[in-house]
Amino acid sequence: MKRFLIHVSTYWCGMDNTFRAEAESELELYEIADQLAYENFQSYGCEADEMEDSDWDKLWETVDESQYYSFTIEEFEGDDEEWEEYGGEIYGKDN
Repeated sequence: MKRFLIHVSTYWCGMDNTFRAEAESELELYEIADQLAYENFQSYGCEADEMEDSDWDKLWETVDESQYYSFTIEEFEGDDEEWEEYGGEIYGKDN
């Protein structure tokens, strides 16, 4: 089992997060990473901000929200102490 870091970001600065994950390969984490990125996006209420700043309030349901958030996955190469500094839940095939 390999260790990975899932970095999620939004279109807006300062709303990034990092999650720990374990899996046999990066490919196994794509669905989890996408869900974490979406949940991070939703947690900040970004869609409400975008609707306020535009005339999208009536059109938001037609917008592809995925254009406002993203993720990257990198294999973790640090030691156990650094791994623990990330804290939180460890995501993977069982989550």
